[in-house]
Amino acid sequence: MLRQNQNSPNLALCAEARYLPLVTPFVEAAATVFGMGGEEALRLHLAAEEIFLYLSNSVCPGKPLEIQCQNGIYYTRVFFRFSASELNLSGLNITSTVAHDDEADLGEMGLLIAAHSVDHLNIAADRYNGICLAVSKEKSYPRFAERLAAPEDMEPFTLRSPNEEEIKRLALRVVDCCPEPFLPDFFGYPGKVVDMVAGGEFEAIAAFNGKKDVVGGILFSPETEKIIQCFGPYAFLEKGGEAIAGRLLEACIGGIARTKALGLLNNSGLPESLQPRFEPLGSLTYYRENAKPEKRRFFFRHLHEDPGFEVWAHGDIDAFLRGEYERLVLAREIRTVADMGETRSGSSIFSAEIHRERLEVLLRPLWPGADLEANVERHVRFLREDGFLNIFFELDLGVSWHGELIPVLTAHRFAPGILLPFAGHSDLLIFQHHVLES
Repeated sequence: MLRQNQNSPNLALCAEARYLPLVTPFVEAAATVFGMGGEEALRLHLAAEEIFLYLSNSVCPGKPLEIQCQNGIYYTRVFFRFSASELNLSGLNITSTVAHDDEADLGEMGLLIAAHSVDHLNIAADRYNGICLAVSKEKSYPRFAERLAAPEDMEPFTLRSPNEEEIKRLALRVVDCCPEPFLPDFFGYPGKVVDMVAGGEFEAIAAFNGKKDVVGGILFSPETEKIIQCFGPYAFLEKGGEAIAGRLLEACIGGIARTKALGLLNNSGLPESLQPRFEPLGSLTYYRENAKPEKRRFFFRHLHEDPGFEVWAHGDIDAFLRGEYERLVLAREIRTVADMGETRSGSSIFSAEIHRERLEVLLRPLWPGADLEANVERHVRFLREDGFLNIFFELDLGVSWHGELIPVLTAHRFAPGILLPFAGHSDLLIFQHHVLES
């Protein structure tokens, strides 16, 4: 049965391989209607085919399955919702290998193909064995590096939401006037920034001079219901830029003050003049080939009173967490996770967000299993051999089983780096992998 729901068409059917001719045209047609190019739509078609067949043959054969396509404007996301008492999707790990002479391994080859066909994947479960597997593919955009004439320092300066052409000028000027090693990639694709704002996941505020030319701007987006991430504020005038940046920040805060957000997070573009208005969260070290390492700094600002949360952790990082929570004045009840001999089963799954130009990978745990230690070791070895110098691992301290990974990570030379308040179910903790000096 096909139905339309808020620009997200749904297909409800049983997980049986004979329905494949319904599934793949549905996904590819939805992606095409949403504006995806032929190559991106084909990759979603391929991922949907492999996932559907694996679910039909190995995970929930014959059971109800719902497939939903979501139009994110700059991406298309496909959800697979089903029920299963056990789940083995280990083929989604980027480190998965397939033995061509083993039929059981060949059954997982499709998951490996699916994982390499999309940009993002996620898995969530509820207490009633309901599973939601989501895969996303972003549109391809042309990169622009056009140099615009410098804007004039002409009053009066005004702030408002920019239109599409003004967003493009804002993106071009950010790349041209505000070079930094950790500038978000999307600013190099002005059309993508336009679609990010049009999709409603991002908001933009721009500053204009007396000639209505863009002289500054800020982008912000909710990471969760409790935390907003901002990029900037950026100012493009040699004189008066600090004042414009301050007005942009206050406009951003004013725009989100009526939301449920408890804090504002920044890791890119915050001018030195505005840094005293934030709490420093610390920094992560980024290593480069044939160059000195660079520090990426993170900042946080409270917007409302902290109501307090429960977090799950392990004794290995107890001192680190207590020190950070005291420094940042965050009320947290730390619950200790411990292995008490309970039985583990299944294979764990990690997602990998890759930024090859920075030799960076951010790993996230998606699904628990009995092989956490082996999976961590396998990912580190695979990524180091592939030349990645910056390997990070993100844990959500609001998810109890994530705490089980802490002693595994510390045993494999990961150390806690940055605590991001409210950025997950509770707080996120970023670990960084360190190589022993030779």
